[in-house]
Amino acid sequence: MDMEAGKTLTNEEVIRELLELIKKNAMKEQANDVFEICSYVDGLEKKIDSMTEELTNMQNQIKEMQEDTLVNNAKKALSEAQDRLNTRCEQIKLQVFQVKVHVKSTAKSIVDEAKVKGREALYRVSEFLGIKNKLLNIRENVRGAIKTSNKDIAKTALLGKELREAGQTTVNAFRTFADKPEVDYSKKEQKNPITKAVLVPMKAVRKLFVLMELHLDASIDKLDNLAMNVQIDKEKHKGNVKSVEQTEPERAEAERVEAEIVYSPMVAEPQEYQYNADAFEARGVDDVKQEAAHNDVSKVREDKAR
Repeated sequence: MDMEAGKTLTNEEVIRELLELIKKNAMKEQANDVFEICSYVDGLEKKIDSMTEELTNMQNQIKEMQEDTLVNNAKKALSEAQDRLNTRCEQIKLQVFQVKVHVKSTAKSIVDEAKVKGREALYRVSEFLGIKNKLLNIRENVRGAIKTSNKDIAKTALLGKELREAGQTTVNAFRTFADKPEVDYSKKEQKNPITKAVLVPMKAVRKLFVLMELHLDASIDKLDNLAMNVQIDKEKHKGNVKSVEQTEPERAEAERVEAEIVYSPMVAEPQEYQYNADAFEARGVDDVKQEAAHNDVSKVREDKAR
């Protein structure tokens, strides 16, 4: 697990190979989505590492706190708060590791299939949506950690205040007993070992949880965006293929119709067409013949009448 967790997703060979295949197939938006999703997961892991450092530092500070009755009574409560945060951090670390394993196995499966089937297999990057539920579970865990941190920070701040005031009361009690004037602590800077040892790292861990939640929100949105971009590209590509498929039959039909128009024999009676002067001359001859025939018929009728 440690060996796997130590390498970022964006530097994994299978992820780089997948991104290269997506880019070569002119799927730029999908490549960007996949890269950003992997970057978000890497960011979660970095924040967990930072939390672990803060919690380890807090644990060491609690151990080194000055031994006295008041602090000894508080150390147990502070250690329990540190343990709660540490347990939550380990849970989230395991969840993020599972996400990495899922992303890598999905990427390898897609790359292997794409080498055989080509572009169509790359649409499977939408299967990264399968980690959405895992990210949602992590986010719920993080939100729970934020609530726990808020409570522990408030209780630790109150404990520090009470310990500080108790110490001041004890000091003034001894000063009164020694006939010395009491110290006005309202005019002095309020310091307490708990503030530095526990409260500061606790607030730092809470801040990392908040940033982690924002990271998770962005990665979940990016998953939805990836699925949408894949669907758009799929429909667009399918539309182009359909257009090409329809063009071939249409072209064949057009060629068939054209062939019938040009090469089929005419159904009408064959006749000779004359143009320009010849046409007018021929029409004039016909008119003269028709007029002569008409005159002959009229003359015959007149002779019969007589």
